[in-house]
Amino acid sequence: MTKQIIDEKRDLILKTACGIIARQGFAKTTLDDIANAIGMKKSSLYYYYPNKDALLDDVIKREENQFCLRVEEALSKSESIINKIINYEKAKFEYVYETIKLHDISTTVFHEVKNKLFDHIKRIHTNEIERIKKLLDESVKNKEIKKCDTKKVADLILTLSEALRHREFYFASFTVPTKIDFTKAIEEMIFAIKLIFSGLSIY
Repeated sequence: MTKQIIDEKRDLILKTACGIIARQGFAKTTLDDIANAIGMKKSSLYYYYPNKDALLDDVIKREENQFCLRVEEALSKSESIINKIINYEKAKFEYVYETIKLHDISTTVFHEVKNKLFDHIKRIHTNEIERIKKLLDESVKNKEIKKCDTKKVADLILTLSEALRHREFYFASFTVPTKIDFTKAIEEMIFAIKLIFSGLSIY
């Protein structure tokens, strides 16, 4: 079996797993469910993934890679630090929304998966802090903003971003059917970023 065929089959398994986990939840989803949906024998599925946790780990890594590509593209669209951060945050909100809409992920399933994948979430959080801090450090070096504790500023931006998304998930959990709308959250995030950078502005 060639590497291309293996990669294509693995991609099919991951896409199928995303859809089933989104509908049924992680706890209720079995390897049998995924194998049956693809038309594959369970024994063949074990060739790619020894258990459900290994499969879910790859699902998250796949989404993480897609997420990183999206935000890096957003960062390349502007030169000013404030617009870079705004584009970055908008890309994050839009990616989360599109992922939820694509897979019809309920807030219950989202929180279930998130709780089981704390190490992944922690790694993404750390990478985001480093990415934003790097942007801020470059901006200080280029005299675009005042000297500041760039780590704390990066942490504040990320905390606000996460809090706004969590608020929308919380409110959405009370609606039937669940409906998540990040429009207001994005507007508030942009307002917060502008407020932060008005205090960092040199001019």
